[in-house]
Amino acid sequence: MSSRPMRRAGRDLESTTDVAAVELTSRTLEAAAAEMAARLQAGIRERAAARRPSPKSAAAPPPSAQQSVQPAPGRTTPTGGIA
Repeated sequence: MSSRPMRRAGRDLESTTDVAAVELTSRTLEAAAAEMAARLQAGIRERAAARRPSPKSAAAPPPSAQQSVQPAPGRTTPTGGIA
């Protein structure tokens, strides 16, 4: 009969250990999920910022307005003289 209380004590210790292990696992998974969510949000913000035009480039005129007119290949730029 003396083995019965020991078995019960062993089961109580196991259940306490199991509860602690489950709580630790739960906290670990919650922390991992929070880290993944933070990384996902950071990636979303980075992609959105990459797509958004920067204030410097938004103020610049379009490339077509910046380029000067180039002569066709094989021709020279007119100088205003008689050819």
